[in-house]
Amino acid sequence: MTEIQKEQTKKIVYTFAKLANVNDERICNDLISRLSAMSEEDVIDYLVVALNDLVEKGQVKAEDIFSNADLITSLSEKYSSKEDLMSRLNWLKSMNMTHPQMPLSENHQLVIEAFDKFNQIIGTNFDSYYTGGLMGYLATNHPLERYHGDLDLFINEEQLQSLYELVKQNDEFEFISNMDHKEENGHEFKIQYKGTPMSIGLFLFERKPDNEIVIKEYFHANNNQDEELLVNEQHLAPEYAEMIFANDIREHNGISYRMQSLESIYNAKKNSRPKDKYDASIIKDSIDLIVDYNLDTKKQNNYDVKRKNADISIVTEMEKKINDLEIGRHI
Repeated sequence: MTEIQKEQTKKIVYTFAKLANVNDERICNDLISRLSAMSEEDVIDYLVVALNDLVEKGQVKAEDIFSNADLITSLSEKYSSKEDLMSRLNWLKSMNMTHPQMPLSENHQLVIEAFDKFNQIIGTNFDSYYTGGLMGYLATNHPLERYHGDLDLFINEEQLQSLYELVKQNDEFEFISNMDHKEENGHEFKIQYKGTPMSIGLFLFERKPDNEIVIKEYFHANNNQDEELLVNEQHLAPEYAEMIFANDIREHNGISYRMQSLESIYNAKKNSRPKDKYDASIIKDSIDLIVDYNLDTKKQNNYDVKRKNADISIVTEMEKKINDLEIGRHI
């Protein structure tokens, strides 16, 4: 942010503070300092959300904000009217990005940093595949736009312990179990990028000899660790599984990684939540629509198995290994 923009930010804060009857100069100055350290686009995102919050609380009238909208639009050439600011606010709401943990540009920097560093560790040596909205942006070289809370990685559960041992040797990542509080959905394990809120969440699958893929979700009955371990299984027919886990190897910043097929990511997102539909729209022109059609029509060959006992499983072995390590640390 330039010195001129910083002065403009100061004027914005004091103008709207006065309208909201906020007279504490310390609060205003703290906010000015925080905003001055952000990029101009992050500042505008913060302002449109914060001002909307004030309107909803009845502390500021909408017409007062609109009459001073030029103060905000002067920060960036990207916005020229109050309508532009309203469109941005509505987009942030649709993406569930009104109160993120960190500014958007900081989030983008962090998720890419974690992605590249983790790929330096695992490369393409595992039967593993990234999934999720981030991959659509990276695979199509589209600039990141929305907030990314974590990374998602499918991994063959037979390689889970090998991944655990590899991560254990690295000082920048930590392998963490979620099984003490995991419900039916979610990640059994995650790999935390140390000192940050960014992590790589693991989805587990089994690869059968005929290349049938079984996606697994482990959880304790009644969400109680003392009760039996159960697993829900989603069995993907070989032909269907091949369209998803297509061994798609790509590069980012010169580092190789493996991801699910772009078509499978599009197929999962196209009829989902608003932010997922938006991700799908980003990659639609880059996918093979015939593969997308086949994914829709061949789903009937898949089937589910619910609440199967999993007391003897790789997850049980992993839990014992992690717990034994924790006990050893405290002896």
